[in-house]
Parts: sequence; structure tokens; C-alpha cells
Amino acid sequence: MRTRLFTAVGLALAGILVLGWAAFGSRAERSGDVKVVDVPTPPAPIALVHRLQRGETLGDVFEDHGLGPAATHAIAEAMGEFESPRRLRPGVAIHFVRRLGEPPARIRVDLDADRILHLWSAGDAAPRWSARLDSVQVVRDTLLLAGLIRSNLFDAELSGDVETLGDAERFDVAYRISQVFAWQIDFWRDLRQNDAYRLLIEREVRPDGSVRDARVLAADFRNDRRVLTGVRFEQSGAERAEYYDEAGEALRGQFLLAPLDIVRVTSGFNLRRFHPVLRRTRPHLGVDYGAARGTPVRATGAGRVTRAGWWGNYGNAVEIRHANNIRTRYAHLANVARGVAAGTQVEQGQVIGYVGDTGLATAPHLHYEFLRNGAQVNPARLQLPRAEPVAAESRERFAALRHVVLSRLRSLPMPVQPTQRARRTQD
Repeated sequence: MRTRLFTAVGLALAGILVLGWAAFGSRAERSGDVKVVDVPTPPAPIALVHRLQRGETLGDVFEDHGLGPAATHAIAEAMGEFESPRRLRPGVAIHFVRRLGEPPARIRVDLDADRILHLWSAGDAAPRWSARLDSVQVVRDTLLLAGLIRSNLFDAELSGDVETLGDAERFDVAYRISQVFAWQIDFWRDLRQNDAYRLLIEREVRPDGSVRDARVLAADFRNDRRVLTGVRFEQSGAERAEYYDEAGEALRGQFLLAPLDIVRVTSGFNLRRFHPVLRRTRPHLGVDYGAARGTPVRATGAGRVTRAGWWGNYGNAVEIRHANNIRTRYAHLANVARGVAAGTQVEQGQVIGYVGDTGLATAPHLHYEFLRNGAQVNPARLQLPRAEPVAAESRERFAALRHVVLSRLRSLPMPVQPTQRARRTQD
């Protein structure tokens, strides 16, 4: 029995050894026969950026990056669906993606801050390119800001969501508040120290932090002893939004108080003014606004241009005919804006020229005249009608919007001068 048991165990061990050799030994022998094949990895694509130079054409750029005339023509056709290649301005970034030794297969053109054009090759024998236009995604937010006037709009002491403003936006706040109340406040003569404002701004912000667009939704302005309010509202069927007071009356008048955004009056309407060039007393039948050369000049009212160009002592000048037999004149311009000529229809606020010192002038400034029935009158003393109020059918919608924006606006206190601030703290 014992002999048989030993024999069985021996046979079992031998079987295990045979199976182990079959499983591992034979594989070890075969491992020497395995062949390793090196599959070459294609080189990584190369990305290049070229900025379009003045006088340079797309054909020049594409040729420098290995694209022939046929490919250039195909790319131009694909681009033409979204943007004319001839309209690309110097500085536009053109991104090329290519492999070593091959022409570009993908191109990206940053048309502007908001539009990106993607182009790619179909890879056919005959050059064929496709295009897709993408818009830069923006985030919409709102800001609450307040300002306390020291001497002018630009040096106001800002409070509220100030930390979110870029340097350019701080400067822009003054223009935005002046545009809302341009028909109620002369921002050179009417401002007082410790005047104040607050405004609710809606912005569209790009991924890089720059602002695509911004608009004032509501604003309050404390000017001396009066407080003005503006609410942005677009009536049904209107071409654009307007600003209205709390009662729904339009803030916009038929004429702006001044033809420049922020102005400095250097000489008012005066029937006995001493002329600095002629050195004698003569009537000054207009208002002179001091401003840097090149400052945009805006039409104070909508109308048709009757004269544009050189006009004797006026230098370069523009005259506009308005309704009710009213004309306005803008003189001593450095030059007239492009597209403005006799017979041209212009809108209120449209740029018609740029401040200069042409004609009988000693320094850059704008001479502005307001004529009624052919005679110059003092524009500062005119009481002109406003635009149409909120229509009856839009009153309910206006009231709902007014409640929302003014509640949000007035959650931020109106700034007060330091002495008033101290009194409130003590109380």
C-alpha cells in the first residue's frame, strides 16, 4: 500500500511539472521569437501666429506659409460668406496649424474682439476649404456705482462696485452719466461741488475681462437742489431705447444742450464781446466751447446738412437745417466727418466733425450757433419741447420695469459731503 501511495504522489508531481513547463517554459522559449515593430509617431502640429501688417494682403501671408494660389482662392471664397478678406485691418491675428513639411490644414482668424473665423481644409486633391464663424461668449452682469462731484464728472469720488471697473471704465462712467442727462444738465455750467449721482449699469463682459457693451439701466443725479431720475425703457415698435423720468416723461429733448460730451465754455452768447483776433468789440452770436483738437463734435438735433466744408471766417464748418425753421452751425472744425456733406441726413448725437482752429480762430475750440427764423439766438435760454412720453399702451410695462430697476438702484445710498456724513454718524 505504501509503495502504491508513493508511486501515485510521484506521478502527480511529475504531472504538475509537465503542466508547469507547458505553461511557462514554452512561453519563455517563444518570447525570444516576438518581434517589436516601431511605428513612427507623426510630429506634433506646429501652431504659428501672424499679425496682418499695413499694406500686406492675405495672398502674401498665405504664400509665406506654404499655401499656393489655388488654396488661397478657396480660402478667400470660404471666408467671403462671413467677412470680405479685403476688409481685414492691420493687426488682425491669423493662426496657422500645420505639420512639418506640409501646408496648413487649419486657420483661425480673429476678426475682432467678438468674432472668430475658423477655416479648415477638406483634404481633397482639389483645394476645398470650409469656414465657421463663432462669437466670443460673454457674461452679463450689473454694477451699482455712485459718485460724489469734486469739481467735474471725471474726478468724482466713486463708491459701490468700484473694484470690478477697469481703468478705461472709470473714465467711461462720466460719459455715460452725461449722456443720460444731456438734456437737463449743462455739465460745465450747472455742476456744483458735492453734487452726486448713482447708476445701475448692465455689462456684457468677455472672457478676457474686457467689456463688449454697457448700458445705464437707471440713474439718479442730485444737482444743487434738484434730483433727476432716468430709467431706460424701449417702447413697442421703437427703434431704440430712451430714458424717461419716474412719471414716464422723456428726458431727451429735440436738441442737446451742448454739441460735445463734456465741455468748457470759453465764450458765451454776447452782443458786445471784444474779439481776440480783430481787437474790437463786436457781437458774439454763438457759444464757444474749449476742447482738445480732434474732439468729436455731435449734431445737437436731427436734420439735413445744408453746408459742409470751408466757409470763410468760420473755417471748416457744418450747418444743419432742422424742423420748425431752426438751423445749427458748427465752426472752426479741424475737418468734417466722413460721409457728412450737403444734403446728408444726420441724427441727433451723430459725429459731424472734429474740433480744430481753422478760419478766424486763435486756438482749438468749437463755435456753435443756434438760429431760429434765420436769426442767431442764445441756446442756453431756449425752452424746447421733449420727445414723446411713454405711450399709454406701454405704461403698465414701464411701471413694472421702473419698480425693479429703481429698487435695485436705491439700495445704494446717494453720496453726501463729509460734513453731512459726520452728522449722520453722530445722529
